[in-house]
Amino acid sequence: MSASEPFDALTRFAEIERLVGKIYFRFSHIFLDRPEIRDFWWEMAREEEEHGCILHACKALIANYDDETLDPAISRDKAQELEKWLRSFLQRGAPSLSVEEAFRIALEIESSEIDAIYSKLLHLGGPNIAKTMEYLGVPASTQRQKLKVALRRYCSGSPDLLRAADQL
Repeated sequence: MSASEPFDALTRFAEIERLVGKIYFRFSHIFLDRPEIRDFWWEMAREEEEHGCILHACKALIANYDDETLDPAISRDKAQELEKWLRSFLQRGAPSLSVEEAFRIALEIESSEIDAIYSKLLHLGGPNIAKTMEYLGVPASTQRQKLKVALRRYCSGSPDLLRAADQL
């Protein structure tokens, strides 16, 4: 995407949600030999993919709206910054990533501004569209709760991660 093209926040942040999904899919593959952890990450990845699809659906619903106003925090620069940050996790490769490190990365992602931006983008079409879109997928708050529960289950010997989960 060149800087001269108009910034399409819904499409760009749908791509970012899918990038998070790729990270979580990677985790599910790393833990193929541990079915419960593998399935947890697979489900988290699927939900992130859902968020991307919901943003695309939102874009289609509000395509003809005139009063679409973006929060100034939702910018091309912010999208590029988040994309670069998320790609850095994928570039690690990490075939020997520990369970704790996977959860540490997920905590970083889930405590970033991605979920706040997602929520603001859903509200571009007004409260009724936002509510409809929220019902289509798993809310980010539910994902964070699932992450906390899984973290407590699989990383109980890591007090720093448990404290970080409490901050989520």
